[in-house]
Amino acid sequence: MSTTREPILKNEIEYFNSMLPEWLQHYEGHYALVKDHKLMGTFTTEVAAYKEGVKLFGNNPFLIKKIERAEKLEKLPALTLGIIRAYP
Repeated sequence: MSTTREPILKNEIEYFNSMLPEWLQHYEGHYALVKDHKLMGTFTTEVAAYKEGVKLFGNNPFLIKKIERAEKLEKLPALTLGIIRAYP
């Protein structure tokens, strides 16, 4: 029996990526708060976006992502080398 689960926030990430060119014209440098296929707001700080997301959605998943031309990838050498694990 095969069980495949859709990744959490898949819809939100797809929506964000599809809207990014338009949002760059108006909101570059801001943080987008996205739920389902809807932009819930843009914020100047990640903390402000998070607080609004918690207020609107409580303990349910929502996406906060910076609106920028080139995404900056975080590198965590301890995870890459297996020194620590991201899951139990």
